[in-house]
Amino acid sequence: MVATVDNFEKSKEFFKSGDILNALESFTKALNGSDTSKSTVKKELILFLENLLQYSKDNNLRDEEAMVLRTLGRTHSKFRNHVEGLKYSYQALKIQKKIGRKLDIAESLVFLAEDLEISGNYDECAKSFTEAAEIFQELGKFNKEAEIKEEINRLKDFSEEMVKDEFNLKKFNIDNY
Repeated sequence: MVATVDNFEKSKEFFKSGDILNALESFTKALNGSDTSKSTVKKELILFLENLLQYSKDNNLRDEEAMVLRTLGRTHSKFRNHVEGLKYSYQALKIQKKIGRKLDIAESLVFLAEDLEISGNYDECAKSFTEAAEIFQELGKFNKEAEIKEEINRLKDFSEEMVKDEFNLKKFNIDNY
């Protein structure tokens, strides 16, 4: 827990100096080690990100704004607030597409796909993964592309299994009980 507190304090220091990207990196380390079951911890972490977001907007820091939005999306998802997480993830992706940094776009698409899977939106999840895989291929990041293609195959297998299960339930009238 001490390392987590230290990371969060570092994050605050980076923010005070205007270094948003390092603030986010430290924040992510703090988030991963935090006891997020406490509502006071959740509120403090979200408030910090909202302050970073406002600072980024006020200073027209579009790259940073997109990264803060992406982090807000991931944080809300970690707190099992998936609707909010998806909202922020979509906003981040929209900005990143305007900026045009392909690696950031691909990474955001992967995060979005993971959140979409949790929400049960498998079709959109597969689309996001596919788009990310194409960008990783274009960038020559073949290991990342292969990882994502494995995720797409896993999703396809899962979907096929769901269809079979649904068919068997209907075939044997199991839903009627």
